[in-house]
Amino acid sequence: MVTANKRSEPLQSVPMAVSAVSGDDLRRAGANNLADYATQIPGLNMISLTPGQTQLVLRGITSGSSQSNASVSTYIDEAPYGSSTVYAEGSLLTPDIDPADIERIEVLRGPQGTLYGSNSLGGLLKFVTTPPDSTRAYGRVSAGYTGVDGGGSGFTERAMFNLPLVEDKLALRVNAYHRDDPGYVDNVATGKSEVNADKVAGGRAQVLWTPSDKVSVRLSALAQNLGSDGLVNSGVEVDPATLKPIYGYQKQSRAASTGLLKIKYRLYDLEVKADLGLATLVSSTSYGTQKVNQVGDVTAAYGPILNPAFGLANGGYSVSQPVSLGKFTQDARLQSRADQAIEWRVGAFYTRENTTNHQHVNVFDATTGVPIDLPNLGDLSVGPGVFKEWAGYADATWHATSQLSVLVGARYTHDSTSYTQVGSGMLVGPSQFTIRSTDSTTTYLVNPSFKFNDNLMAYVRVASGFRPGGANVGVPPGLGAPLSFAPDKLTSYEIGFKSTLLDRRMVFDADVFYIDWNHIQLTTVADNFAFLSNGGKARSQGVEVNWQYEPARGLVLSANASWTDAKLTADTPPGLYGYNGDRLPWVPKWNANVGVEYNFPLGGGWSGFVGGSYRYVGARMADFLSVTGPRYSVPAYHGVDLHAGTYFGDWTISAYVKNVTNSRGITSLSSETTDPRGTPFSAAFVPPRTVGVTVGLDF
Repeated sequence: MVTANKRSEPLQSVPMAVSAVSGDDLRRAGANNLADYATQIPGLNMISLTPGQTQLVLRGITSGSSQSNASVSTYIDEAPYGSSTVYAEGSLLTPDIDPADIERIEVLRGPQGTLYGSNSLGGLLKFVTTPPDSTRAYGRVSAGYTGVDGGGSGFTERAMFNLPLVEDKLALRVNAYHRDDPGYVDNVATGKSEVNADKVAGGRAQVLWTPSDKVSVRLSALAQNLGSDGLVNSGVEVDPATLKPIYGYQKQSRAASTGLLKIKYRLYDLEVKADLGLATLVSSTSYGTQKVNQVGDVTAAYGPILNPAFGLANGGYSVSQPVSLGKFTQDARLQSRADQAIEWRVGAFYTRENTTNHQHVNVFDATTGVPIDLPNLGDLSVGPGVFKEWAGYADATWHATSQLSVLVGARYTHDSTSYTQVGSGMLVGPSQFTIRSTDSTTTYLVNPSFKFNDNLMAYVRVASGFRPGGANVGVPPGLGAPLSFAPDKLTSYEIGFKSTLLDRRMVFDADVFYIDWNHIQLTTVADNFAFLSNGGKARSQGVEVNWQYEPARGLVLSANASWTDAKLTADTPPGLYGYNGDRLPWVPKWNANVGVEYNFPLGGGWSGFVGGSYRYVGARMADFLSVTGPRYSVPAYHGVDLHAGTYFGDWTISAYVKNVTNSRGITSLSSETTDPRGTPFSAAFVPPRTVGVTVGLDF
């Protein structure tokens, strides 16, 4: 059962491309973050720097690692989370929630602009949490160990408790967790080892009140902290011509006192459902915050220029960048019963974001980290940026016959932005200005489906999506940059089918899609200032298939694959060198995943499970450049993950090995200098071979 269409319905009945991964599967495989399960989803790719700094890409909809705003929206239950704007690094700071106590993760492929609004051009990632249970008390505790090849070790503790407060009426569910994720990158400049180790701690509390069988009220609070002293600098220097590490695999050379990354997630959500007879009222009121502080090493960029100018023999440079986001959202809708000939829904949505982004250039001794007293080099206060969005949406499904249904929907969105920037220092110059902008966008959906029988359905889906525009960032007025940028929009055409075969022991789904993407929001450069503009067109077309088969009791085989051809169909605007026919960055043509899972009895009250998966990510082209010259190609990579365990009574013992072959796939690549083609480049690699064991107790 999934809630992709904001109704609870069987996965195979949803007339669009939806994937779901259960929380139980995540726990058995030792999954901790997005990278552990992303390859299980057809058409989903990542541009990943570090945990907590990842861009999600669905169906090839990305303009590269410099993309400022997310093209995949993130929801936690009914609440949107993360920024909808460019002012808080909305694309890079994808929420990476620990999967503890997650019931399932749903991924909706293709634009979701009608039901979910802005930033869902490529699709939607939705964390669905396990609700409290007012019928019984129970809990679970677990502890685990993790070790990384050539790196350190870490420990994980998790606990969950469900308590009925009033039988069948009121319940409380609480979960908490703490992870020490081991590091595996050594800094040869400072002599510190495992600098990319991090700590993740958090939890969630939920209260569910059901005063009657027609009304439910769920109040929840989520908190998660991620912290590391070297995670921002976790990339390894490589030669861009060969992509070989300069100092060796898992080794870097970074200035002292850099690399800090701290991320704090908070989300408070009130969800109310009331059956009014003719329709059900659903209301979600949420407030989320995201606070980030990072200190990145930019010595390779500024040192060769500024050290001679200031007479410094060993000057180091970093950019400290605290970012904060506060987001209030209200979504309310009325929806009819699902058993009507004409099923309908009407809703209203409002959100308000307040963001700040402060960037400051620091100067210090590169070996010791001791500050050096120099005039202000650069201080830029980006914000406050205030974003407001109002939307109304409606859809209706006509069940013309028991086999034929036609869904049509539309959404009208109006947004406004106010953005203030204050800058000073030798590198950025003085500036102080405020820019305002407004936009209105309409998205639509036409989605007929036909059930040939209970086990075979075909559908057609024509849908549109958008990202909001806004006031331009980074460039003072008068330098030729536009004061604002417009929304970018796309339209997707999709045909697919879903089948259940062999007495419901096999599932086979497939779809083909074609996407037109216009007015793409691109980061361009003028007078050494980066800013946003609209320009260029692209199209993405592809095929996605998903297969699962249970040939024997307890044995499940699975496979998925996607072919994506995403290219520009017009040249990019001046300041960026992309040409008609160029592949979109970081989109592999081929992705594939093959898995097996076997659950079996052992006798004497014992049972066991074993499983594994193979993933393949094809070759990708790196980002478009701001200078002329050929782009870099990033090679394909593959990986194998294995896991096994046993159950005995209330006890569970499990073990896993991730990246068995120690594959060194590159997930991000960019120059560390002011020259987009200059050496060295920084490359992020998939984590080395990782082994772990977990012991859990249910009570």
